[in-house]
Amino acid sequence: MPTLDLLLRWLDLLSALVLRLGAARRNRDMLRVTRSGEEIAFRAGADPDAPLLAATPIGAAPPREVLARARFVVLEWPREKTITRTLTLPAQARDFLAGVVANRLDRLSPWPVGQILHGHLATPQADASRLTVRVLIAHKTDVDGARAALADMGLTVDRVVAAAGAAREPVVLWTRGAAQGDAASRRRMRLCVGGAIGAYVALCAIVVAVASLSASALQQEAETLAARAHALQKRADAAKNPAAVAALQPRERAWIWKETSTPIVALVDALSRAIPDGAFLESLALEAGRLRMTGLAENAPPLIDALEKSGRFFDARFSAPTTRAPDGKSFRFGIEAQLAAAAPKKGK
Repeated sequence: MPTLDLLLRWLDLLSALVLRLGAARRNRDMLRVTRSGEEIAFRAGADPDAPLLAATPIGAAPPREVLARARFVVLEWPREKTITRTLTLPAQARDFLAGVVANRLDRLSPWPVGQILHGHLATPQADASRLTVRVLIAHKTDVDGARAALADMGLTVDRVVAAAGAAREPVVLWTRGAAQGDAASRRRMRLCVGGAIGAYVALCAIVVAVASLSASALQQEAETLAARAHALQKRADAAKNPAAVAALQPRERAWIWKETSTPIVALVDALSRAIPDGAFLESLALEAGRLRMTGLAENAPPLIDALEKSGRFFDARFSAPTTRAPDGKSFRFGIEAQLAAAAPKKGK
């Protein structure tokens, strides 16, 4: 399927990038080991002109600074112990060089194929239609002996390389953990990259799902609170309009009266605070949220303002003309006022 092929190519590109980044990091942290006579020279990095860190006789323990850098050890195989063979092949053979070289090893190597380590390097010729392939061969027993000697010194060799003639690019003869070849390594890397991407996508999907559920729950809660607030506002508005209260269903009307009614004790207390000492009541009636009272007072007009300032009454007015009492000192008054709606009780 085209989609599957495209996905595999994309994973191969990512795997190659990861492998290159890993190789670049290893080259930066590389400890390069070269044998010269009876000494072993240590250099940092892949640069051939890197300064010498230390030179230690074979079998002696290397300095601590050398051991501290031994995270990736590369052994440079001496040129005098390397056999070089040259092949000339068509340029089309570049994609099949590993197989071509493997098929010709029995004729190129002076030792049996099972006793050698080899690598190759291809360079195009001037006309670009041919390739010059240099095949480097080393005896496996010699390489194993050198690795064992370095192991006795506390250094584990991760890679063995050799220089291809005048070329400065080293050729890999042996790599630790590469017994299954580069193809298997790329397949493992593809699985790792694919698994990491799949885990990331799954994590993102879980986060999105959890966020969606949380947003839905918050939206439902907000709608519920808005509905409750609207109902309370509706009840509060209706309590101020007797006609609106009368138009409600009996059950709703009863709830509004229960929530907004003023207790008689509070009403009497408000009246006793609002009416001055020079006035007294003769009658008091409360009907449908409206207060009617009559009485005597030395000065009746201030009673209207005193009732409205109490916060319990509004729309206060005289229900009849104020007349002078028989004693000639006080005035008889009649006042009507609308009861202010009480604040809704908590929990309703």
